[in-house]
Amino acid sequence: MTIEMPTFFRTGERTLRFSFEETISQEVWSQVHFFSEMVSLEWNHLIEEVVPSYHTITVFFIDSSALDKVDIKGFLFQWQHKHLALEKMPSRLVHIPVCYEKPYSLDMDRIASLNGLSSKQIIQLHTQPLYTVYMIGFLPGFPYLGELHKSLCISRLDKPRSIVPKGSVGIGGNQTGVYPLESPGGWNIIGRTPLEIYSAFRNDHFLLRTRDLIRFFPISIHEYEEIASELKQDSLAMKRFVEELSK
Repeated sequence: MTIEMPTFFRTGERTLRFSFEETISQEVWSQVHFFSEMVSLEWNHLIEEVVPSYHTITVFFIDSSALDKVDIKGFLFQWQHKHLALEKMPSRLVHIPVCYEKPYSLDMDRIASLNGLSSKQIIQLHTQPLYTVYMIGFLPGFPYLGELHKSLCISRLDKPRSIVPKGSVGIGGNQTGVYPLESPGGWNIIGRTPLEIYSAFRNDHFLLRTRDLIRFFPISIHEYEEIASELKQDSLAMKRFVEELSK
């Protein structure tokens, strides 16, 4: 992997932003998150928060004087020459069952028509990749997953829906995601999962974490109802969908 040197600039009295290549990819994402870890480790006594996105890292310092104390060029030199693995192994693989049948696949027919695919091909292409949770946002626990197979790439809806049901699995651009709550939304909906991505009633409210790997697999409506019923009776049953990986 080629280590890219990020650009940087101040965005406020106590904020600093580093920018990598403006693209959504596994390689850029890995560098962003490794860089974030280095920032947190090296400047931990000077900062309040480090916020990574797809290709930027925003660093919030405790005050403007703390920002003035950091040796940015020295840190970038260290970043370029430190012999550490950029591709840190994720700790978990989460298997997410999805019912791609009607009435859960709200946009399946339209996507099939626009992209010249059958519903069966869409399901195969969507379940084929091993996705990375790049970022959590938009809604509590909403995972931005990449990257979608190029044959499935499609623009988001021109007019977002006022209500998208909880558990809906959508695609937009070159990404896919799962709605953790009922909400408005503009992603193209191709299915629904019975898993609760977010629950206020669990000790661990969020099922997914940044860096998790995600594998979707198709289920029937009958299987959907069985899993949903099982999870209502025993919330710990969720654990069987989470596979801990060796580090």
